[in-house]
Parts: sequence; structure tokens; C-alpha cells
Amino acid sequence: MKAIIYGEVIWDVYPDTAVIGGAPFNFSAHLAHLGDDAHLITAIGNDDLGNDALNEMKKHGIHTDLVQKNDFSTGKCLVTLDENGIPSYNVLTDTAYDNITLTDDDIAKINGDVFYFNTLIQRNPVSKKTLEKILEKCSFPEIFCDINIRENCYCKESLELCMKKSTIVKISDEEGHFLEDLGLIEKSDESFPKRVLNNFPDLKQVVYTLGKNGSMVQDRTTLYMSGIPPKVNVVSTVGAGDCFGATYLHYIMNGATIEEAIKQATLRSNIVVSHKEAIPF
Repeated sequence: MKAIIYGEVIWDVYPDTAVIGGAPFNFSAHLAHLGDDAHLITAIGNDDLGNDALNEMKKHGIHTDLVQKNDFSTGKCLVTLDENGIPSYNVLTDTAYDNITLTDDDIAKINGDVFYFNTLIQRNPVSKKTLEKILEKCSFPEIFCDINIRENCYCKESLELCMKKSTIVKISDEEGHFLEDLGLIEKSDESFPKRVLNNFPDLKQVVYTLGKNGSMVQDRTTLYMSGIPPKVNVVSTVGAGDCFGATYLHYIMNGATIEEAIKQATLRSNIVVSHKEAIPF
């Protein structure tokens, strides 16, 4: 499978270290480790963190032919800890990934079996416009969107674009209410995934994650349930959702049943939560 992933690369910068992340980076790395061709469209700065990001992409097997450098700083999230060790986050704005630009010739060369994007990359008009151009001018058999709600990095318009342009959407139970709050789906006794499908006719599947309670997938005819996943010693949940989405997509795109894709996504994301690293493979 050839996947085109569009979005951010962010370094979490602590007082004593920096850790690479960003949902599209994590997603790309997990696909690459599963043997897929993962091509990441992003932008990094002409700085040390940009060079380090390139090295990390290559280490994980991510194709960097669509990665660009610009004059903005590489994406960073400044993490500070209070006296009790509780973190607070400052996601810097107007960074390199907020300013992704592609020419029409660049876009004409983009092709793949699936295209991935999310909400955060739409927070800046420059990268959002580039995303819209890709969605308008390129054709993909499947479009996978991961709803990653981050404070001050989403709006009704960005969420609506996700829902209208995707064929498969992944959303967590902690994020579902945003669709209701913004009037994108109605409140009713019907299951959340079914209501999403009812409101967006181009969607084929809704992948709905429930944390420790597992997950469910709704297609146009059937609701599939994972059941309660095996208990593991949870060290960190960072990157678990990205792993789940990438693994699910990998198996679906390579011909697995929805039941098998859910099973493998659950098993692999359980490995992630039992490690400190977001990509422990």
C-alpha cells in the first residue's frame, strides 16, 4: 500500500530533552513499520530540529520525497512541569508545518492508495489551502481522516471538511461531542457512529475508539465491536491512537476483514501503551 500522509511534525520540548511526534509523523512511522510505503507531506525548518526530524523519518522508514524545508521554525510544543510533575503544553503557532506550500506541478505528481489528514493541520490558512488543493485535484481510492481535537486548533469548518472529504474517519469517544456541539450531527438515542454515517453520505466507515473499553467500527450495514481489550500495564497513551488508526488502515487496505483489522489494531496499540515511546517498534 502506498499512503500519502499530510500534516504536522512536532517536537515535544522538555527542559532536558526533545521527543519527536505529531499524529501524522506517528501514523507514517507505524505504517512504515508494518511494511507500507508511507510518504509524509510536511514542512520543517532550516534548523537543528528540522535536521533531526529528517533523520527520525529516515530511521523509521518514512519516505521524505515530499518533505520540504522553509524559513519558519520546525514545529514545537513547549512542555513544562509544575512542582507535582503535572505537564502544561504550549504548541507554538506559525511554524514550518503551518506553512506547507505545493505548486500545481507538485500536486499533479501526488498519487497513492490512500490519503491521510487531520484537523490540526488546518489551523493555519496556508497549510489548509494546500490541503484543499490536494483534495480537489487528486483522486484517492480511500481518504482516512483522524479527528485530533487540540485546543484552539479546530473549528466547525475544519471538522466539516474532515467529515465530508473522508471515506474512513477515526474519532474517539472523548472527541465525539464536538460534532454534536458544533451542530454537525444531531443528538439522539441512535449510536454515535451510525449518526455520523447518516449525516455524511460519502463516508464508508466510522472507527470509534473507546479507550480501555475497546473500539467499534460502523459501516453502511453492520456495527463491529472489539470487546474489552486485554489488560496491560499502561505506561503512556501517547501515540496509541495513531498506532490504532495506522494498523487498522493497513489491514483493511491489504484485504483483511473489519473484525481482523480491529483485532490487530487493538493488539498493536496495546504494545504502545505499555511503553513510554510512541513508536516502540
